[in-house]
Amino acid sequence: MLGNKKKGTAVSNGQALNTIIGRGSHFEGKLTVDNSVRIDGEFKGELTCTGELTISQSGEVDATLQCKDAYIDGVVNGTVHADKVRLDSQSRFTGDVYTDSFSVSEGAIFHGSCSMENHQKKSESLATGASGGAAAKPHPPEPRPQVQKK
Repeated sequence: MLGNKKKGTAVSNGQALNTIIGRGSHFEGKLTVDNSVRIDGEFKGELTCTGELTISQSGEVDATLQCKDAYIDGVVNGTVHADKVRLDSQSRFTGDVYTDSFSVSEGAIFHGSCSMENHQKKSESLATGASGGAAAKPHPPEPRPQVQKK
């Protein structure tokens, strides 16, 4: 919940909330934000923020997302790179998650993969480009071997 105002900027959980994409708004492209973002409308593209990313129940996202913490209660198709990812009860997520901490609430829908090992190293190599050229794409996790039931 948004709390007190500090120098004209709303504060959420102690962090400045710089950007809100409101309900009924549509954004397509690349967005970089210092501090936190809340999406109540539609977003398509790439989003990078240094704070929390909140996608509300009315939010619809088709994007590559990089943030400190991601709280998702809407619809997301894409990839998330974050220290902590939480899928709340109304969320529908399709894609890949790269994180140190991942939680899925009862009622949430998750179709995809989650990689929790070496998240920090993967994020750093994406930001700097592993070979000094274009940013390296993370490899999807290897499929798990099938267990035969007797």
